[in-house]
Amino acid sequence: MRKVLVLAVDRDNDFGDKGRVLTPAVGIARCKEAAAALGIADPEDSDTNALYAAIKVCLEIRDDGGDAEVALICGDSNVGHRSDERLVKELETILERINPDGIVLVGDGAEDEYIYPIIASRARVDSVRKVYIRQVPGIEGSFYIISRMMADPGKRKRFIAPIGLLMMLISLFFIIPNLLLYLGDGKTSSLLGMSGSLCVFSIGLVLLLYGYNIVNKASEFKSYVYDNVFKQSTNLVFLILSAFTLLMSAIWAYLDTGSLYFPNFTARAAFFLQSMAWPIGIALMLYFTGKIVTDYQEAKRFNMLNIMYCVTLAACCFLITGLFDIALTYISFQDTLAVGMIETVLGVIFWIVTSGIINRIDKSRRREKRKIRKKGSAARRSGRDSDAFL
Repeated sequence: MRKVLVLAVDRDNDFGDKGRVLTPAVGIARCKEAAAALGIADPEDSDTNALYAAIKVCLEIRDDGGDAEVALICGDSNVGHRSDERLVKELETILERINPDGIVLVGDGAEDEYIYPIIASRARVDSVRKVYIRQVPGIEGSFYIISRMMADPGKRKRFIAPIGLLMMLISLFFIIPNLLLYLGDGKTSSLLGMSGSLCVFSIGLVLLLYGYNIVNKASEFKSYVYDNVFKQSTNLVFLILSAFTLLMSAIWAYLDTGSLYFPNFTARAAFFLQSMAWPIGIALMLYFTGKIVTDYQEAKRFNMLNIMYCVTLAACCFLITGLFDIALTYISFQDTLAVGMIETVLGVIFWIVTSGIINRIDKSRRREKRKIRKKGSAARRSGRDSDAFL
């Protein structure tokens, strides 16, 4: 007896996104649960009817004395290569588990048909069934169907946005010549000639913004900026102060370097980089100072790790300026060898001291994390022991 697999395909993963269904789902019971989950989450989604149709086909084959099984596979909301790759992976899992002699494919629209050739390349397809949902006839029913379809962000992006972009491109072919004529002769008649094209361009722009849901994305970005920037005003103030310090220091170093004489470009570049070492370090220190103040405002304690980072930055500044002073002694007429040696030694000493302190802080934090993990594992073991006893 031939074994038939009735396969329902959901390429855009409505079952996973809306119904929280884990796929692949094999068996009538699992498929009924999946259909009920999506039906409750979105009663108007046609994928529910497609899965019920697949269950019906499976039962009909069994009633006729055949051996049949039903299964559901889903892709990804980002329809394309990613969704097809996931569908193929779930299909191969089902084929290894069931090993059918033939497949009956069930879908709810043209979108799912793109995956059918891929399925046919891996197993024999006996038939394909497309499910159509009966709706109220007439203009009101059609308008309702279109409005509900356009409420889906994925469908808006695939259908509305390309139409808006096409309208904008076509209108530009009429706007640009009239605009060039106006720039050439200055006559207002040229502007009046492109009024209709501007209307079409505006409509296309509105459709494009609606298709990509730009308004909601802008609102989400505004909320993100408010929650993550303006509520952390201390960090924002110190960040602005850091950027301003760095900008003004770069301008001052550039002007100072241009007003001095250097024998070659290498010496001029080395002097500019040396002049920017401490400003960059101070700007980063201001940034970490903002984090220190914020931590104290929230937890009423100072974060020693951020303080050590500031000291490490000072050590780096001493080391870098010392090395540049030594280099300038040999590539220009400056006599800064002794100063460079002192700065280098101070930088190395500060670096060694702060590195040791930072390592001790990291070790103590790791020990605390290990203690917390041990306590958690001990609590879980005691919980399992008590469950086993009960």
